[in-house]
Amino acid sequence: MKKSLAFLIAGVVIVLAFVFASYVVFMQFRPEREIRSMMMTMMQLTSVEQESGFSWTQHVDGNRVSTTLYASGPLELTPERQVNHATKFRVVHLSHGDTYQDLSGELRSISGKSYLTYTAPGPDVPGVDFEEPTWVEFEEGELPAWGSIIPGLHPPMESILSPQAWTPEGFERLQYLLSYADLFHVEYNGLTELIGGVNTRIIDGRFDEDAIQAFLLDLVRAKEGRHPSDDERILAGSQAKQLSQLTLRFWIGIPDHRLYRVQAAGGFEDLEGTDLLPVDVRIEFQSFQEDVEIEIPDERIHFQEIFRAVLGVLPSAEFGSNTKVLTLVDEQSTRLPVTETESNNDPDGDGLDSILEAFYGTSSTVADTDGDGMNDGDEVRSGRNPRGTGSLFGFGL
Repeated sequence: MKKSLAFLIAGVVIVLAFVFASYVVFMQFRPEREIRSMMMTMMQLTSVEQESGFSWTQHVDGNRVSTTLYASGPLELTPERQVNHATKFRVVHLSHGDTYQDLSGELRSISGKSYLTYTAPGPDVPGVDFEEPTWVEFEEGELPAWGSIIPGLHPPMESILSPQAWTPEGFERLQYLLSYADLFHVEYNGLTELIGGVNTRIIDGRFDEDAIQAFLLDLVRAKEGRHPSDDERILAGSQAKQLSQLTLRFWIGIPDHRLYRVQAAGGFEDLEGTDLLPVDVRIEFQSFQEDVEIEIPDERIHFQEIFRAVLGVLPSAEFGSNTKVLTLVDEQSTRLPVTETESNNDPDGDGLDSILEAFYGTSSTVADTDGDGMNDGDEVRSGRNPRGTGSLFGFGL
């Protein structure tokens, strides 16, 4: 009787152990599944507040230039699948010379219309004075005729997508595309971090080159409703190769599968393919709200008035594709504010004046804020973090 009871207990223990082991095996956390859940969760959000930082270093006209671009503001997805947003931006170009370039402003998009303003002095556009607060209003489809929103910007990658807005049908195709997209090689080492009171998992990864190339081509199909051209196929291959060199890190909420932070760091090949240029990206999603109010500016100048004042005609459908050529703002017609770094506004002599010291969060009286042996200006120009280790935004990747 005792032996039978012992065998029975042993059998129950073995069965329970087997069930528990099976549960652990089949229910263990899988980072690939979590990444896909995160993308679908983010696609279902109706509004979010974002704060982004982009930094890259490249050769421009023989000079090594470090560019930092910050953008922040709310985004709202309307029931009609339009994206409304109010994005503040600031871009700084810094080179080894004694000058830097600085441009900032805000772009709003509301129900298909766009509204653009710059911090004085802004770009040099005939008939517009940005010394005073001035908003320019654009009807749907008119913004490309303005030209570059941030003239003088040399992004490290060209977009494969056209500037036209997503249609509701295209957005539905995008949602379906993301539901099965498998773009990353990822791993999870058990690291977590509290962000805004939410416990998040930290997942590391890299783009799969073949998968991201196919995804970029599918994006063209989803947005444009057509097959990609031969030039777009070549561009997608080049972009996939560049993106596959980035190291990625995701902070995904454990209870809600939302993306709270994403960072990427690596190096892109320059145009000659002889040098890797540092690239850093950081995006924070600070709050997820149900109601976001993006207001139309009170006083504004309509773009058609400016276009007519400059060219003597109104922009219309008869221009066709030529409308994109007749842009008002480009690098040749733009006045970016340029400030010389002088001894009286750079007391620590590190090549960053007081404005840039505040911009990068460095000391204006200590040339080497983090004490690593390289002064702050040289670190920024090299794409390094002047306040500690890692890249410019301190990713630690």
